Amino acid sequence: MPVSGEALEPVLRLAMVEGIGPARLSALVARFGSPERVLAASADQLAAAPGFGRELVKRLRAAAADEGRRRAREAMETLERVGAVAFTPADPVYPDAFRTLPDPPYLLFAIGDLALLASAGLGVVGTRSPTEYGHRTAVSLAGAMARAGLTIVSGMARGIDSAAHAAALDAGGTTVGVLGHGIDRVYPPENGALFRRVGERGLLLTELAPGEQPNAGNFPRRNRLIAALSLGVLVVEMGEKSGAQHTVTYALEQGKDVFAVPGPIGSPQSAGTNQLLKDGARLVTSTADILEELRGVGHTFAPAGGGPASPANVDVPPPPPPDLVPDEAAVYAALTAGERHVDELAEAAGMAPSKVLAALLGLELRGVAESLPGKLFRRK
Repeated sequence: MPVSGEALEPVLRLAMVEGIGPARLSALVARFGSPERVLAASADQLAAAPGFGRELVKRLRAAAADEGRRRAREAMETLERVGAVAFTPADPVYPDAFRTLPDPPYLLFAIGDLALLASAGLGVVGTRSPTEYGHRTAVSLAGAMARAGLTIVSGMARGIDSAAHAAALDAGGTTVGVLGHGIDRVYPPENGALFRRVGERGLLLTELAPGEQPNAGNFPRRNRLIAALSLGVLVVEMGEKSGAQHTVTYALEQGKDVFAVPGPIGSPQSAGTNQLLKDGARLVTSTADILEELRGVGHTFAPAGGGPASPANVDVPPPPPPDLVPDEAAVYAALTAGERHVDELAEAAGMAPSKVLAALLGLELRGVAESLPGKLFRRK
């Protein structure tokens, strides 16, 4: 069962010490036998532990005093207020995948369905500033994979992360959001509604104590947990310097498959994914590319909702030709394999209908768009 009450307070006191980290916390508990004994240890006893200097010993002793008790109880009140629970490696719900990490989390906080920690996951990551092509591809793939029974795992960030989480829920599937801040924080602020949805129908998870701000250094470490909860990691649009690269690195270190969606030559948002493909990542142009690989190693997934699995080959848009002018590129990104009226395309592209029609003519001449009666168009 999750840790609570008197058992949680001493663990929280230690976890909230600046500079302690999961590895040091685990080492202290192993050395002294329990969190209570760590708090009762003298400064000399703490200093005798390898890697514990004077400043860290001073902070640990402060955690044993009234101030440490106050901070821990405030954190416990916060957990209760937001409906979160805490658990350690001693709890059966603690993911086995975390136990094999070089620095496994010692204390985890969660809101939602803890059973998802044992489900078959697919990490979906990418840029915080996707193109229309990237956003639509993330929605298409994440939704289809969720319908096929995989839990979509990502980091609740802007862009590809948010698109993947929302698409999984819209498809009737499940999703896990791994946070780089305290369980009581919403970041980015505009994702408030998405946080509520994931907490109600999926799972929010973090190793950071309540109140922890979304500091830049938290996110790379968070990504090791995304990789650990996933059978493989799918990258949809990633620049040359992207936080998603940390997730890829962790996935490779953990022996997981890395999948990448190809992007147009010259697109900054696809520079990283195209490089991944050069380096040997598995090319993805449909969900079949992912499902065949994952199922090929003995995994089976129950379709979301218990119904039949969705078709493997969903509409994943191909990257646009690299030499389109800006208006043509914007309209091409709005086209689908199905019919769309010129007014829909104008709204999606943020352009006047007259400009859209001119761009469509250029796309038709290139053979990548097709006009139909009634001012309807589709990708060819």
